[in-house]
Amino acid sequence: MTAYEILPYAAQMQGEITEIERASFSCPWSSDSFRQAGEMENSIFLVLREDGIAAGFGIILTVAGEGELVDIAVSPAYRKKGYGQALMTALLSEAQVQGIETLYLEVRQSNTAARQLYEKNGFEAMGIRKKYYRDPVEDAVLMRLVLPVNR
Repeated sequence: MTAYEILPYAAQMQGEITEIERASFSCPWSSDSFRQAGEMENSIFLVLREDGIAAGFGIILTVAGEGELVDIAVSPAYRKKGYGQALMTALLSEAQVQGIETLYLEVRQSNTAARQLYEKNGFEAMGIRKKYYRDPVEDAVLMRLVLPVNR
């Protein structure tokens, strides 16, 4: 595997992150949304870089011992290298360090690869949000993970 590192988001990464988002989702976040997430005190925003180039990122927003995985993506050029799992491991580790007890997320019902990644990491489906996504309209699977208490 090529050398990579996972770092906290920094403002100079915003353009690269925005490009990964646009290549990954039909309704991408705006560049300004990433800037705002990076400035929030209650966010865990990690970027995976390979040879100095952003290859993926993940964002968890936290409040009162809970978190929501709001975005995670790997650039199409860097997929199938285990980077999604590497990001997930780092995000979950940091969530535990910050005392997060429960994580939630929504995922497109048809996104089999993402659902498999989440299930592999212990997330369990707990409901459906009808017509949650647009472009195209699709149901979301609501998932939850209870993290071990870090004492």
